[in-house]
Amino acid sequence: MPIDIFEFWSIVGPGDKQHPQDRDVLFRMSGKHKFELDCLPYPFMGPLKTAPAVLLYLSPGYDKSDPERAETESGRNWVMECRTGVQSLPGQMNYEAAWKWWRTRTALFGSWENLQSKVAVLEIGAYHSKSFFDYPLLSALPSSRVSVDWAQNVLFPKAVAGEGIVVCLRSAAYWGLREGEKYGNALFAPHVTRGGHMLKGPMRNEIVETMKAFVG
Repeated sequence: MPIDIFEFWSIVGPGDKQHPQDRDVLFRMSGKHKFELDCLPYPFMGPLKTAPAVLLYLSPGYDKSDPERAETESGRNWVMECRTGVQSLPGQMNYEAAWKWWRTRTALFGSWENLQSKVAVLEIGAYHSKSFFDYPLLSALPSSRVSVDWAQNVLFPKAVAGEGIVVCLRSAAYWGLREGEKYGNALFAPHVTRGGHMLKGPMRNEIVETMKAFVG
């Protein structure tokens, strides 16, 4: 059985900038990666425990407000709630930068108000970065391995069986998928842009149709 991703992240305190199990790796690689470690880490947002639809990405991006949010009570409270896996995706009022990001990537599937409580985002990396170039660390960081294991052992079987939909929108190979392929009923790895938008084509049309069937 995979490590429970929610229990794994439950030991991280509200002001912690690193997961305890990642600290040694990040220390050894200090100066050799571009993670913004003045921000609060989180590998998923949205109701990952219950969402019928999950989007796979690489790592949180970076907004100039993120370091400041990391020092506020409201920002820390949001991340703590986010890590439980039951909180809805952020809205404009509680995290505008993240709201804008996920809204643009789900616009094809319906209104953001409807999707907010039905879609979750899972990332391989938990640490913010302006541009991601730290691929070797994905296999070294315990937190990244937990994300991949959770996807492969919990999410993928459900999607293959048609009990939910999973769409990989960044770095399919690192999730153990082949870009351009569909697996079973509803596990998709479409061709995408670097920004995580699906390219036009039959698979995108099928994903949109399948997604709407799951999220209404």
